[in-house]
Formats: sequence, C-alpha cells, structure tokens
Amino acid sequence: MLFNVYVFFLIASGVVMLVLGSLRAPYAKRRRVWNLAFGAGFTIYGLYLLVFFQGGHYILFLYAFVLPVLMAVRFFRDRTAYRAARQAGAVPPAGYAQPPASGQAPVGYGQPGGYGQPQNFGQPQDFVPSQDHGQQGGYGQQPPFQP
Repeated sequence: MLFNVYVFFLIASGVVMLVLGSLRAPYAKRRRVWNLAFGAGFTIYGLYLLVFFQGGHYILFLYAFVLPVLMAVRFFRDRTAYRAARQAGAVPPAGYAQPPASGQAPVGYGQPGGYGQPQNFGQPQDFVPSQDHGQQGGYGQQPPFQP
C-alpha cells in the first residue's frame, strides 16, 4: 500500500514539474530546464516502478515530496517578482529590440530626437556634401551598376 502511494506521488510530482517547466516564461529559464529534467526523471522512475518493478529493493526519494513544492514556490515567487518589476518599468516588454517584420519601419532603435549634434555641426556655412563622398574614381569604390 505504501509503495503504491509513493509511486503515485512520484509520478504526480514529476508531471507537476513537467507542467511548470513547459510554461514559457521570459524569466527563470534555467529553472525551467531543471523543472523539466527533474520532472522527467521522477515521472520515468515512477512509471518504471509502476510497470516493470517486480519487488525487492527500490530507492525511496524523499525529494519526490519536497522538491516539487519548492520548485512551485520558486516559480510563483519569480513570476510575482517579474510582474512587479514590469509594472515598475524595470523590465522592458517582451519583444523589445527585436527586428521588425518585413516591410515595417524599425521601432525603438536609436536615440530619440533632440539628442546629438545639429545636422551641419562643424562644417562651413556654404558646405555642400558631394555625391562621391570625396573619393576619386578607382580608389575603393565599385563602379555603378549597369544593367
């Protein structure tokens, strides 16, 4: 009877840890990996004991009762801290600084207007930039494309 209860808790805790590890969250990626690894280990060992074990000696993991609770507490604590930091503005929203989709202008790149130097800073008043950027032909410039 105690063996069946242990196997049930082993499989249930493994499944709970697999569920916690499979939730995609932008925080605690290392803990997701640990949840998946321990969850898979607990579930596989529990299924082995349930299906193939015929009696004799088996290893009783006390972590099967403690570790899922600790990992769930850490998961919800991290989630709460992430939401509080996001509301406070400390964490940029998901997708920040990602390249835009095809045909869309980039958003959020570079400095906002009003910063930096004026357009013609340090240039004479009558300065007009040349089209060939000051280089003579044949010095590092490719010839123009001719169809």
